[in-house]
Amino acid sequence: MKIDKDMWERVMELATLLVDAGRPDQYWELYNQLLAYCEEQRSVGRDHPFLWETLADFTTDDRAAIPIYLQALELAGGDEAKPYRVSVRFALAERHRSLGLETEARAYAIAADDEARSIDDLELRRQISQFLLAAG
Repeated sequence: MKIDKDMWERVMELATLLVDAGRPDQYWELYNQLLAYCEEQRSVGRDHPFLWETLADFTTDDRAAIPIYLQALELAGGDEAKPYRVSVRFALAERHRSLGLETEARAYAIAADDEARSIDDLELRRQISQFLLAAG
């Protein structure tokens, strides 16, 4: 699933700034810029799972992040979006686990693992396997 260069660059710029934000007010200002950018892209017909997955990654509240990841997952249709589905499902597994929702966490991790077998991201596949092994 192709990402336009300008979208990639803007999201990565904001993500880098978020990682480097030194104060909470800076973080939230940048987070809100990323949210506004995601909403703007959706409104002009350029919606993409990359936008929402990135926003969810920077959402500090697990319960608030889950619906954002689900929005990304909904946009990740077709074979070309398989890596997004794997990544988003794994992120959902991690968020559910952190909330103590082991049944949901395991279900998302298994779904991620099933599809991960057909992608080239060996590091992500390893992380998913370790997650499932840790769950017992």
